[in-house]
Amino acid sequence: MNHPSVAQAFEMLLDELHTALSLTREQAASASREGRYDDAQARLVEAQRIEKFIAEIRTKQREWTVLSGKSHQKRTVARTRLPRGERTPDKAYRLPILQALIALGGEAKMSQVLDRVYAEMKPHLKPADLEPLPSDAHTPRWRNAAQWARQALVDEGLLRKDSPRGVWAITEVGRKFLAQHSG
Repeated sequence: MNHPSVAQAFEMLLDELHTALSLTREQAASASREGRYDDAQARLVEAQRIEKFIAEIRTKQREWTVLSGKSHQKRTVARTRLPRGERTPDKAYRLPILQALIALGGEAKMSQVLDRVYAEMKPHLKPADLEPLPSDAHTPRWRNAAQWARQALVDEGLLRKDSPRGVWAITEVGRKFLAQHSG
């Protein structure tokens, strides 16, 4: 039983809930700055309710994954990794990601960044990079690798970890790193 539209619906719902959570938190901060403490408190309570709801949706998403048989599929995928060297390493995406963010004004939606990264990386990608992931027929391997590279950049402090879901943003450390490593 495989229903990719349900999995996509969970992701879309979670994206929208994270957007609502960010907006609610921003409203709470604004109310607090303006001295409207009762309103700020009400927004914080609302944010806590949204966080609880997100946790419940994630639980349902995991249940769906088990129900739809994806958990077995993931175990199978883990045994079918590509041999080393058949795909472009995640590190190769680092500078193109940082360069794309600078070109886009320092922060942008993931899709905008990845479009620029693809344009830069296309001549260097290996055939396996263009193949879809075994776990997701709609996602090419390079895109997944770029997202893992983004996470490494966040872990190193070169990209912001607190940017809204779906938005990538460079830090000052990332700007300095790019200036030092661009040729």
